Amino acid sequence: MISLQTKYRSRLLSVIVLLLVAGNGRAQISFVDTHVHFNWDQKEITDAISVVEKLRRADVEFAVVSSTPSALALELVHAADGLIVPIFSPYTHELGRQDWYLDQQMVEKARAGLEKGLYHGIGEVHFMTGFKPRTDNLIFRQLMLLAIEFDVPALVHIDSGSEKALLDICLQYPELKLVFAHAGGNLRATHIRKIINNCENVFIEFSARDPWRFGGLTDTDDCLLPAWRELVIAYPDRFITGTDPVWKVTRTQTWDQADDGWEHYEKLIQYHRNWIADLPLEVQDKVASVNARRLYGPPEKTQ
Repeated sequence: MISLQTKYRSRLLSVIVLLLVAGNGRAQISFVDTHVHFNWDQKEITDAISVVEKLRRADVEFAVVSSTPSALALELVHAADGLIVPIFSPYTHELGRQDWYLDQQMVEKARAGLEKGLYHGIGEVHFMTGFKPRTDNLIFRQLMLLAIEFDVPALVHIDSGSEKALLDICLQYPELKLVFAHAGGNLRATHIRKIINNCENVFIEFSARDPWRFGGLTDTDDCLLPAWRELVIAYPDRFITGTDPVWKVTRTQTWDQADDGWEHYEKLIQYHRNWIADLPLEVQDKVASVNARRLYGPPEKTQ
């Protein structure tokens, strides 16, 4: 058990180090936002230029973006060449989340985008236990094989009460670079430990595990809860994080409104910087940027 005094000293030391300027010590660590969206209902109130400006003001090294429709991610690429890593979302139209798994041309659409170098991953793909589609859906399985073929990550979101559904995927496709969105949403550190121990190909990401959405990650001081902190420190090469600026999943906004998630970006990224700053220095870099850079690589210039 970490004493309050030890925790306070650790946090204070991290903050002091982060404030040092280059030349006199260590500069603020780089941050890669591994989970960003630019969806049609966000574009209604926030354009691509505004999104790019927010990313730059937040000093983001680069952002991994999936969009609904999927082509909207490319608008961010054009607005900020070299700042965006777009990944192919199977939600190719505004309501694509409802019927993507019925589209017999989906795999070819994804292949075309990957072959042209437009996209550098696949996802986010959502599943909820007890509802269609299931993770054994043929189109989803073909998309995972496509990710292996092109050696790109696949971002998967599974709402479930256990780690079983994710384990089924990662064990069936050991060559797949699999990113588990939101650390399973409501799953606990004990669930995630089982995934890490059984599947070397899985990266765990912490987007939306903030106090406004899934929660369950940190205490009131924005420090990782003991079980999570122990797990991240034990496996520092397996964790990444992002903001996921989607606000319609909260109680503050209804589904018939445009999504104002980007208006909350500053507090979301600050939350993640806060808990990362409480980690040992050698772990901070890995979680904030090194692992993401290793997984996605730096953004490619289109010109």
